[in-house]
Amino acid sequence: MRNVKAKMATHQVEEQDISLHKGGTSRRLSRRLADPAQSTWAALHTDLLELIASRVLAIDLLDYVRFRAVCLRWRVATPCPRGRGVVDPCFHPRQWMMFPEGGGLYPGHPALLGYVSFFNLSTGTFVRVTLPCFRNHSVLDCPDGLLLLRHNESTAIRLLHPFTGDVVLFPPLSSIFPQLAKLGCFISDFDKIQHTRFVRASVSVNLAGTVSMVLGLSGLDRVAYASTSDRQWTPTSWKMKRLHSALPFGGSLYVVDVGWDLEPSRILRINPPEDSNPSSWSAIPPQMVVTCPVELLRMPEMVEYNSELFLVGDNSGCSPVVLVRVADLLNGVPAMPLTSIGDQAIFIGGWNMAVNSKSLPSVQANSITIVNAIGGLAGRGTLPQYDLGNGTWSQVFDGHFLDGPMPRPYSLVLHVATCCQRLFWNSGKILGFNTDIGLGAE
Repeated sequence: MRNVKAKMATHQVEEQDISLHKGGTSRRLSRRLADPAQSTWAALHTDLLELIASRVLAIDLLDYVRFRAVCLRWRVATPCPRGRGVVDPCFHPRQWMMFPEGGGLYPGHPALLGYVSFFNLSTGTFVRVTLPCFRNHSVLDCPDGLLLLRHNESTAIRLLHPFTGDVVLFPPLSSIFPQLAKLGCFISDFDKIQHTRFVRASVSVNLAGTVSMVLGLSGLDRVAYASTSDRQWTPTSWKMKRLHSALPFGGSLYVVDVGWDLEPSRILRINPPEDSNPSSWSAIPPQMVVTCPVELLRMPEMVEYNSELFLVGDNSGCSPVVLVRVADLLNGVPAMPLTSIGDQAIFIGGWNMAVNSKSLPSVQANSITIVNAIGGLAGRGTLPQYDLGNGTWSQVFDGHFLDGPMPRPYSLVLHVATCCQRLFWNSGKILGFNTDIGLGAE
């Protein structure tokens, strides 16, 4: 009994010593931070702090958030993203993409407790954020890392910043159909649903802080415009031959207008209106950036890689997949097909993107995965992947779509490929193949 009491007394003393030690350390640290002469980092000049913060923000928004969390002075000296996440383009999370969970875990599923996962295309970092708004919304697109949401009943459009929670409201998409009817374009109720599910968006903000959006409507071969101050969407009075591919870039929407037969494809740029009168914008034809000869590329897809625009397609020549810079076509120099994109991997399929393979296991570097060509190029029921270096085809995973259920466990590359088909985001399923409906569920 004496030994027990002695041990208890010794334990209490040790706890007291630890407590005093921690308290003393904390007080000494507080004094150092309060004294600029003893705290070099906390005493950085405001101009230097702003310079470092701007460079960190240019790389990644979440790194900027961590930078502001270092100390109170750094936090006070730099602007807070919350409240400005949408209206200030500097705070757009451009490298972030919503991650498809699979297993039927759609965004807003009760099992996720309101959490939605995101991953960084460059660093492979994963984060989970609370987004309860998915209970009655569907995801249409992810321009600049922002989530383009459609209300399931009213079709109202919301642009959500996933990390700050900032939201801006746009008119219901259903408001576009009366405008199309005035142009002689009448659409059935069933087709209305289809035409508002497949859109590509670009976001821009003017000096007054008004957020504008341009939507590419691939099923209608048109684009539409609205700002946060509008009550309806305004479609263009002109239409393209075939809106094949679209991509937001620099606040504008770049589209590939595919010609018929041997006609060259046109790369078009659609800007938001410079004034507040959308009616004048609707009649202005798009700006043609460059044409792409059919002998160079047929049915080209557009993708952004390393802050440049590229075209991906085939030319029926010795190379089944060709990757060229848009800048080369624009400058009139011979467009030489690229044979290396380093550690990058490109995914083509509805929505196109490039990711860094070094940070994402099971993603092959210097490759192009053709999500839209499931079941054809690399064998029956496979997901084909083209190696730019040696010009060979392979399949992304072992097994075949058509022979039964998808092989489990799903590799990370299959989740990444699913990002190219936005409908899977809303279903909580992983990219699969169904012989009845083509691209289907797992």
